[in-house]
Amino acid sequence: MLTGQATPTNQTVFEGPIEVKIGMKMEQISNVDQKAENFGAVVDFRMEWTDPALAFNPDDCQCLFQSFRIAEFDKYMADKGLTQWPAATLFNQQGRRDSQNQVVVVQSTGETSYVERFTATLQAPDFDFRQFPFDKQKFFIRLKSVFPEEFYVYSDLEGYSGLGEQLGEEEWIITDFGTSVDTHDGSSRFSFGFEAERHLTFYIFRIFVPVLAIIIVSWFTFFLKDYGKRVDVASANLLLFIAFNFTISGDLPRLGYLTLMDTILISTFVVTALVIVFNVYLKRMETSGRESFALRIDKYMIWIYPLAYVAAFVFVTFFFT
Repeated sequence: MLTGQATPTNQTVFEGPIEVKIGMKMEQISNVDQKAENFGAVVDFRMEWTDPALAFNPDDCQCLFQSFRIAEFDKYMADKGLTQWPAATLFNQQGRRDSQNQVVVVQSTGETSYVERFTATLQAPDFDFRQFPFDKQKFFIRLKSVFPEEFYVYSDLEGYSGLGEQLGEEEWIITDFGTSVDTHDGSSRFSFGFEAERHLTFYIFRIFVPVLAIIIVSWFTFFLKDYGKRVDVASANLLLFIAFNFTISGDLPRLGYLTLMDTILISTFVVTALVIVFNVYLKRMETSGRESFALRIDKYMIWIYPLAYVAAFVFVTFFFT
């Protein structure tokens, strides 16, 4: 029962969590490994918080602020009898994290800033390649507090987070970025995320234009009446499509679903294989004396051939994606 007659003590009865403002600026993307589903980044990172326990008398050092390296800051805290500060870990880090310029600046009022520049490889489990190569991918840098929210609560450091002017990534175009704060396993977590799409020039001129040219050339062979030559051309085209498939598959992990590129290439496999079978059938009819019947069937194939690609694409999409 609250009576208003409690005995005063020197102990703090309740102290709310300290707000920690966080900002990240991604200066470079060192690499994007789609097979391993991770990416490398160079990031400028900043934390700001106010802890009265870190305050000091300016007259003692004839200064308004003090700056420390990490080891020096640990000693400073130990001298004050403190055991914790807003330590954090990169939640989706893989491998080593190379840090530079780790500096803590403490104002006489207890206002504290921590700045760091680091390079790290970060997991990207949100990759979805279903629309490859027209896909948009999401990348995240997640920072999680070591201590639960009863001690520290994260918030966004307004005006700090952003992207560098020269990210150094040639394959991707960054279209958007943002920050968010949530709770994970009772601890505060800060996320810097950005969205990127591919430069399509490579895929258009190295994949789609050659494939389209092969399809058109194959269509012109239907104006020939030499069924044997048709079989040779179609067989060569099938090998080319297989080569294209190997070229693309080396960039992606072994997925449990088909990408848009897979659907297109599989459709070309199916149609080209059917064309080979069809031309072999016509050749057999020609050699067996049924050339007039073969010609009657063949004249419709000139118009059926382009429609067959559309039908194959719809079939593969419906049954396998």
